[in-house]
Amino acid sequence: MARVSVITPTFRHAAFVGDCVRSVLSQSEPDWEMIVVDDGSDDGTADIASSFGDDRITVVRREHRGIFGLGAAYACAVARATSPLIAVLEGDDTWPAHKLEAQLAAFDDPAVVLAYGAAGLIDEHGHEYGTYRYAPRGRVAANEPIGSILPALVRVNFIVAPTAMVRRAALDRIGGFFQPPGIPYVDHPTWLRLARVGTFARSTRVLGSWRRHSRQVTTRAWFDPLPDREPYLDLVAAEADGLVEARFVAAARAASGRDTARQREEARLAHGRIALLERDWRGAASLFAPLVRTGEPRTRAVAGIGLLCAGGRIDMERLIGAAGRHALPRPNPAVR
Repeated sequence: MARVSVITPTFRHAAFVGDCVRSVLSQSEPDWEMIVVDDGSDDGTADIASSFGDDRITVVRREHRGIFGLGAAYACAVARATSPLIAVLEGDDTWPAHKLEAQLAAFDDPAVVLAYGAAGLIDEHGHEYGTYRYAPRGRVAANEPIGSILPALVRVNFIVAPTAMVRRAALDRIGGFFQPPGIPYVDHPTWLRLARVGTFARSTRVLGSWRRHSRQVTTRAWFDPLPDREPYLDLVAAEADGLVEARFVAAARAASGRDTARQREEARLAHGRIALLERDWRGAASLFAPLVRTGEPRTRAVAGIGLLCAGGRIDMERLIGAAGRHALPRPNPAVR
């Protein structure tokens, strides 16, 4: 039995999966197994993942089920895993060589059910252009007391998937990775459920690199109709009721009630940021201006900066990166 099982859902990642697998092969902790689940890629992704000749790597080829079958791909990988610890690494992301060694010690504490850290941001070409460091302050970042992280995590999913490692027993306790109907991801709903069963361990070290590129779901989703997250957010609060302090459940419910409006504001901000990157200064200003008047305080502040950037004809990604948030890659990777 390996010390940790690496699960890697992947689809059409031929340009990236080689780097992904090599980052696992480069780990300073050698006692791992990797289960790659390919969702019917037609670009050779599975062949590349199978080409490394290492017995620790298993590649599972499945018929294409699309993004709403992602939860099933995670479940398939977990079913084949033998370790009491599960680390997430999707096929377009990578790890630093110290990732596994740095996180395994956190699980010496039996109360810890999830460990996470800062995330490097890499572009389509593998160039690192920023670091995502945001997390709540103090004990809340470690979910101490249990459930205290829920309100902040409802508002922002600051646990970046390639930095996450999960205790298998806790995952089984909540029913496995959770993909609610109509939701194109599994990480956020799963982290929320784990927040009611144990503490978290957060590191300030970079423990994974999240690749931002035009073809990934999280980028395309900014231009799609917003998913209705309220049902699963309400379910998480209901499941936490009686297990965590009532004040945390109440705050989570309040954050859930604001979620649809917040998503609309975040999507509009994202469109404005992309317009700045495309040098569409007038278009960016038209997206930011209404938010300065109607958004919540944080939204108004960001939109105000966006208006200044539009007026000065500069993008705002350097400022967002300097704040340790989710910056977007610049169009030309040679420009920093």
